[in-house]
Amino acid sequence: MLHGHGDDGYQYKQPIVANFSSNVWFGGKLEHLKQHLFSNWEKIHSYPEAAAESLVDALASELDVNKHQIIATNGATEAFYLIAQCFSGLKSTIIIPTFSEYEDACKVNKHKLYFINWTELNSTTLFEEGLVWICNPNNPSGNILGLNDLENLLNCNSKSIFVIDEAYIDFTDEIGSSIDLVDKYQNLILVKSLTKNFAIPGLRLGYLISNKTLVQNIQFYKAPWTVNSLAIEAGKFLLANKIDFVPPVNYYKSEAKKFKENLKKISGLRIHPSKTSFFLVELEKSSALELKKFLISNFGILIRDASNFRGLTSSYFRIATQTKEKNQLLIDALTEWSKLNL
Repeated sequence: MLHGHGDDGYQYKQPIVANFSSNVWFGGKLEHLKQHLFSNWEKIHSYPEAAAESLVDALASELDVNKHQIIATNGATEAFYLIAQCFSGLKSTIIIPTFSEYEDACKVNKHKLYFINWTELNSTTLFEEGLVWICNPNNPSGNILGLNDLENLLNCNSKSIFVIDEAYIDFTDEIGSSIDLVDKYQNLILVKSLTKNFAIPGLRLGYLISNKTLVQNIQFYKAPWTVNSLAIEAGKFLLANKIDFVPPVNYYKSEAKKFKENLKKISGLRIHPSKTSFFLVELEKSSALELKKFLISNFGILIRDASNFRGLTSSYFRIATQTKEKNQLLIDALTEWSKLNL
């Protein structure tokens, strides 16, 4: 899906005053990163490392895993397409509603697709042989799958390979990463992102972790130089200075709670529960697309029309908690919308 994701403000002529459509961390001390990248500017005159070897080494050290268990990728999305290509033609079950690129990657690589709603998923769910794709925490709903439940699924479905997308793991304190399960289970692939939590989606940086055999099989399909020189340097710098860049979960959790409480006071909105700072809202009347146009035209506010997530209707949109001031802008704008649509 080339279009239809969040953060599509580039398609509009008017300036975006507040962007609620992206669930990327809006903070971070990026000026330090900017200075670091400028100091490494000369590296663009040479080809980057073919497989981002120095970044892989840094990740292996940070995560305490073998470097042969890691593939650095051009964002998490490259990882999804590599995995789907490696297992071309197999069955894939996707837990929905979720990120569309799992399905798109599987379609390109001729997988036979099955879909299960998050509401139907539990620790004893049995799957067909093949791949199981789970976003944990889930985008767009903010649902989570507990590590005990994931471990039960891995045990119950030893012939299925679980692809767990942890791009938003730093946006909740309800669960931790399942990286400790990688060596224990041969049917687990973790996909991680360095763009959401460090607020650098334009640099495209991610990685996958699994056992050496699966990583070797997936690596066969990877093109060289997909991670550029500046992205490699950014990744190493961020890992070395992680404490200064990761989202403050306690702040996010507190602000998200206040934000949701205020939104619940607005007529015509149903706020869905979430374990993260982003969440789904359902309209009682009208469509998310109409609301999106209204907010852009009248307030310069951008939300994520969630109607193109499989399993959701045209009534759904996703928003991500921002600063107190910007949250209030959206509350005021939605209050105005509600008055016009009584």
